[in-house]
Amino acid sequence: MRWKYLVVLLIVILLASGCAEKSQGPGASAAFQEPESDTQDTEKTGNSEEGVHIDSVVFSRAGALLTLKDEAEISEIRVYSESEEIASQEIGKNKDNVFVSFNWDPEARYRFEVITGSGASGTIEAYAPSKPALKKEYTIELEDVTPGDIEKTSTNVEGALKFSPDSEYLAIGTNGGSLKLIKVATGEKVWEKQLVKGIADARIADIEFSEDGKRLFVGEESPDAFLYCFDLEGTEIWKYGAGKELGSDLKYMPAMKKIKLDSEGNIYVAASRACGYIGEKYKYLARIYSFDPEGNLRWKFPESEYMDSGVTWIDATPDGKYAVFGTTCFTETEKWREGTVHALNGNTGQEHWSYKIQPVEPFFDYSAIWYSTQITPDGEKLITMTSDGRAFLFNNSRIIETGTPEITWQQNISTPIVVSGVPIYGSANYAYIVNDTLIFSIGSTFSKDKNKDAPFEHPSGNSLFAYDYDGNLLWKWRVDGYAGECAVNDRYLVIPLAQNLVTEDRSVHGVYVFDASKSGGASSRLIQTYNTEGITVSADISPDGRYIAALEAPSRLDDGTVLGEYKVHILT
Repeated sequence: MRWKYLVVLLIVILLASGCAEKSQGPGASAAFQEPESDTQDTEKTGNSEEGVHIDSVVFSRAGALLTLKDEAEISEIRVYSESEEIASQEIGKNKDNVFVSFNWDPEARYRFEVITGSGASGTIEAYAPSKPALKKEYTIELEDVTPGDIEKTSTNVEGALKFSPDSEYLAIGTNGGSLKLIKVATGEKVWEKQLVKGIADARIADIEFSEDGKRLFVGEESPDAFLYCFDLEGTEIWKYGAGKELGSDLKYMPAMKKIKLDSEGNIYVAASRACGYIGEKYKYLARIYSFDPEGNLRWKFPESEYMDSGVTWIDATPDGKYAVFGTTCFTETEKWREGTVHALNGNTGQEHWSYKIQPVEPFFDYSAIWYSTQITPDGEKLITMTSDGRAFLFNNSRIIETGTPEITWQQNISTPIVVSGVPIYGSANYAYIVNDTLIFSIGSTFSKDKNKDAPFEHPSGNSLFAYDYDGNLLWKWRVDGYAGECAVNDRYLVIPLAQNLVTEDRSVHGVYVFDASKSGGASSRLIQTYNTEGITVSADISPDGRYIAALEAPSRLDDGTVLGEYKVHILT
């Protein structure tokens, strides 16, 4: 009888199977799709068909980028932390992605609300990362150039980058004398001009925008050494050439090395020409110029002669009250002493004071100041560095009051030491003032013995040192490569990194981003890195903190291999 029970059981199983198959037919689809329907309902809670569907959120240094499924007329973006609204931003444009600026905390949860012009809305929640991402948006290919020798920073292919004050445009000046204006959001070229034609080694030396973003000032290194003023359509407003005054030949061309503007639109320019060795003495010719916004010459310093030392940098206070610079040379100069800090009246060009920094003997019989003389916005204090590795702070207000120039404090950061019988030092390059932090950048290690290379890297070579105004060391960081001119805003320090002449580590090339507002040491302040195959010779950060531009340049190895290309990376 057991077999009868088995047959009955088999029939029941078959009937149940058949019912299950029928239940999956079209007539029963609603019951089995209910979970999917629940998911759609959940999305509709924040992203209804009448509202806005937000696909993703990507956090960056200055906020977050929201990407929408479809383009919409966005009226406003709101950001919430828990139930509190912490930021809002009016848009008023049709967009499929939108950037909202706010300060976020690592690993915190945020809710974003997108509101359209019709009043519909959509929301999305996301956790902030521990550190912001650094994403390449696109690259801008530049002209063909001859790669520099990677064993010499002096042969690096160069260029200049500058964002407009509204962060809408990027100006690019190249090693071949080309000037481009790019629309940052799309990479579209607005216009391009070839300022220098047919002259090898002529280049764009520096770029600055006016405070209102309506004018672009460009300095070139060329036989004419023009300072140009353009409007945003690329129309030339005025120009001034220093070549007739400083002289020129194809080997030693003059340059408008550094441009600085004050809040009234007045321009201050350091013009300089290296003339090479004449006998045992190295020769420079240099002058400081100041123009009003329309190109009228306000003053020049010195008034009736040229300095016989070089000037590669200038700074000025926003109110135009002070203009400051330092002088340089590779040997002792005769009249306008090398290694001298000068503080001028920014309105008249008259000198308030100067101070000659003595050389580090017995290693040097000269002192040189390159790219480091800076003055605080209030004009109270001034910092500078000599190439032998020393950093200095002067109290400008006290000196003006007493009439006695003196050093407030001095730090011997990368001064010469003797290793295996060879004197080496870390070349001091740039200095920066970021709020209450003074940052000094030490470059490559060099030997003072011309017949011997540096056997080791100087302990302070290729490093950043940060001090407070009292001279206390706050933090330091080894950059492991040659740091070019950094881009600085109120919060971030963006460092372009080129070759290391001693370690020859090619993996360090790229840009490094520090958040100066963070507490702790350098490792906590280093928030982003982006590597390039070639050396990175220039960088800038947009005023809104959203974009970084990095200029990569090719270099040639000893075996003829070329690393990298000449192009600009646009990063967010």
